[in-house]
Formats: sequence, structure tokens, C-alpha cells
Amino acid sequence: MSQMTRASAATDRQDDLGNGGGVRGLLWLTWRQHRWTLIGTLVLAAVLVGWMTYLAVELTSLWHQCHETFCPEDSPQGRRLGGSSSLVLTLGVLSLVVQWMPLLIGVFVGVPVLTREHEQRTLLLAWSQDVSPQRWLWTRLTLLGLFVAAVTTAVAGVSDRLERLQSLVAPVTLFDYGPFVNTAMLPAVTSLCWFAVGVALGAAIKRTLPAVFGVIVGFVGLSYLVRWRYPTLREPLTAHRPIGGPNIDVLRDNALVVKGGMIDYGVDGPSGAFDPSGRELSGVELQQLCPPDNGTGRTFACFAEHHLQQHLQYQPGSRIPEFHLIIAGGYLGLAALALVALWWIVRRTDLSAG
Repeated sequence: MSQMTRASAATDRQDDLGNGGGVRGLLWLTWRQHRWTLIGTLVLAAVLVGWMTYLAVELTSLWHQCHETFCPEDSPQGRRLGGSSSLVLTLGVLSLVVQWMPLLIGVFVGVPVLTREHEQRTLLLAWSQDVSPQRWLWTRLTLLGLFVAAVTTAVAGVSDRLERLQSLVAPVTLFDYGPFVNTAMLPAVTSLCWFAVGVALGAAIKRTLPAVFGVIVGFVGLSYLVRWRYPTLREPLTAHRPIGGPNIDVLRDNALVVKGGMIDYGVDGPSGAFDPSGRELSGVELQQLCPPDNGTGRTFACFAEHHLQQHLQYQPGSRIPEFHLIIAGGYLGLAALALVALWWIVRRTDLSAG
């Protein structure tokens, strides 16, 4: 950037900050610098909310058509909710968008807050006005944070409604990873967390692309960690249930199977099936006792005839709110650490470096 360009930018920023002074000037400056990002985020969120609201109405209609219970697989409604129908694919895509929304917030809203100032070398001017660096920073973070909270809360509310409707019309549990992270307050809390992390990484690295890469790596890594560990945040419960029995016992009401539930045929090792005495059959023994029926239904009848059971470790659906609070607390803790690091970095920033 040439000296003349920097001088012009400095004059514009001084005029902006002086327009109304104080918080009013910072509000105007924040809007002027981030208006296209904010407008784009608002438009995309509106499209997402509108699309999910439309699908929620459609799922509600299917639920009523199925007499307010699961839709049979061979019914017209069941075919729309199964396989690779357009409705299923659309619901899957929207679920992924909500899951990745915090990353987009961190990259496009969080990272540029300070990297733009460093790369354009306008930080000296921004922090040499009547407003102190700390006030400049926290006012801007508050304004952008309120915007992020409002937008993501709207998306989270509609996403929660959509996921709950899917669990009513199809055999889907709200404890599965996708529905779990897309319900309650988690989309909004996670978005605020990665907004704070994005700002902190931008302040530490001072360059946009490396900071964006850091946010992406952190988001993907932490998401996989949560996916791997969240089923065991509390000690799972155990249960014995008939193999192939209907989910009207411990697995009702959005329970999550942590371990068990798989039956292995024809292997020398354990099959996952237990006889009435509690002895686990091998895969070979199970195949000899109840041979595969190629879909005729005879195998499950054989399981029932011999009173075979499976041992499960599971999390009951009643624990979902508790697990949401644990995960949300972790993300809020990470956001707090990011803000503390950001405060420390700003205090130690050399203004003469711009």
C-alpha cells in the first residue's frame, strides 16, 4: 500500500470515528468495514431459515398423514423419508450446513476483525483516536458478537424444530451426532466460540490466510474430538434386550447405543448374541442355530424362539439436555480462553508497528 493510499485510508477512518464520536462512531465504523460480510451472512441465514421452515411444514404434514407416528417404509410417506429421495438429500445437506456454520462465522466474521487492520497497516490510526485500544476492541467485539448471536440463534431455533420433526416421522434419534449438535443452543454457542477464536487467531497471527487455516484445523479437529468422546461423557447404562425386538424398551425416546447392537454371523469370535443363561455365542454357533433367511423373517423368529438377547451400553434420551450443557460449557470455556488471549495480545501490541 502506497503512502498516499495509507494517508487516504487514515483520513477516512478519522472522519468515520469522529462522526458521532465514542460508541456511535465505532458503530458506524464497524458497519462500514464489515457491512458486506454482515449483509451476506444475514441473507444466507435468512435463506437457510426460510428453507428449513418450509421443510418443517412439510415434515409436519407427513407426520399427520402417518397418524402422528413413524411412517411405514412401504407407504408413500415412508418412501419420501427413506433411501436417497430428494427430501432426504435436502435434509442431509441442510444439516451439514448448520454443522459447519460456526466455521463460516469464525472465518468470515471473526478472523478479519484484526487481520484487516494489520494487513492494511491502519491499526496505529484506529488506536490513536480518543477511543482506547481496549474500548475499540471490546465495543467492536460486542457489536459483532450480538449480530452473530442473533443470527445463529434464529438458525438454531429452526434447526432444532426440524431435527425434532425428523425424529417423529422416521427412526432417527436426537442423540446421534448430527441431530445432537444441531439442536438446542449448541449451534449458537459453537458459532460464538469460533467467532472469538477467529478474532484471537487473527490478532496473534496478523495475517488472514494463516489465521483462516488455523481456524479450519482447530474446528475440524475439535469437531472430531467431540464426535468421538461425547457418547461417554457420562457412564453409559447397560441393558439386555431381545434381538430384533421393537425399540419400545430402553431404546425408545432418542436413546443412543454406545456399544453393542451388532450381530456378527459366521465368525470364530463373539457374535454379540447371548443365550438365556448369559453365555455369548460365537458367530459360527449363531449361524448354525439360526441360519440367515435372506429376508424372509425366519431368522428373527428363530432368535425369539431361542430367547436370544443382546447386551447394550446406551445413553438414555433424558440425558440429552445434560450433554448439551456439558458440550456448551466446553465451547464457552474455549471462547473465554480466546478472549483472555486476545486481551493479552492487544495489550502487548506495538502500535508503532501499525
